[in-house]
Amino acid sequence: MHKILLYAIGKKEPGCYECVYEELIKNAKKYATIEVVNIFNKKINQAQNSGLAKESYTLALEPYLKKDYFNIALHPKAKELDSFEFAELFNEHGKIAFFIGGAYGFEDGFLRRCDMRLSLSRLTMSHKIAKIVLLEQIFRALTIVHNHPYHK
Repeated sequence: MHKILLYAIGKKEPGCYECVYEELIKNAKKYATIEVVNIFNKKINQAQNSGLAKESYTLALEPYLKKDYFNIALHPKAKELDSFEFAELFNEHGKIAFFIGGAYGFEDGFLRRCDMRLSLSRLTMSHKIAKIVLLEQIFRALTIVHNHPYHK
């Protein structure tokens, strides 16, 4: 059973998004436990420029980098994978933590502390949609790993 953590800078989204997240997590339950943690605090809220914002994201997310997990930061200029390449990550790692930064992205230092940087697309999308895409691709990858026909 895989263990997957998804940490995202931001407040809890409106119910319509939460319903989609919950459905995707429920679908994957047969193969993995998935926990989504939204992180938003006073320092993030008060950041007045991109440098301060990135620093506040690092301070908020750094404690969640885990040595026994494969840590992946989502980054728009990182490597893109197809679904089968993405599934390989789950073959190689039983515990994966994903990190979605705030509107200004991550500090370089945080990116270096992660094991991998991954882009979901070259397109810009809201964090709400990025979470949906990521959760769907996690479910798809798990079905590939477990030879379930969903991915076809």
